[in-house]
Amino acid sequence: MPPSINLRTLQAFMALAYALLAAIAVAREQSLVSLILAVAMAVGAYSTGRVVMDVHIPATMILRACGIGAVVLVAGLAADLFGSSHALGWATVVMGYCAGNRLRAAGALVAPR
Repeated sequence: MPPSINLRTLQAFMALAYALLAAIAVAREQSLVSLILAVAMAVGAYSTGRVVMDVHIPATMILRACGIGAVVLVAGLAADLFGSSHALGWATVVMGYCAGNRLRAAGALVAPR
């Protein structure tokens, strides 16, 4: 493991994981409303989110930087794999929101100042 990791890169990987879980939930739910809701949540979270500083953090601080996010990922994975339609609805909304928020935190699609 490298001695440090870029915080924005970590945010981008989290966004990718959330987006994948949102896509799985939408595919299992097979509803146009779920797709629209996931996209709307991602866009809304992206538009209201903040970009994190472009810093390197020690590798030992990765869990501190994204520990709660990792717990939400595990819950989303469980909902995607074992959940009913109610759990998939939750996963669609939450994973879409988290993906948009983490994408913005990573600084993706943001013009540099």
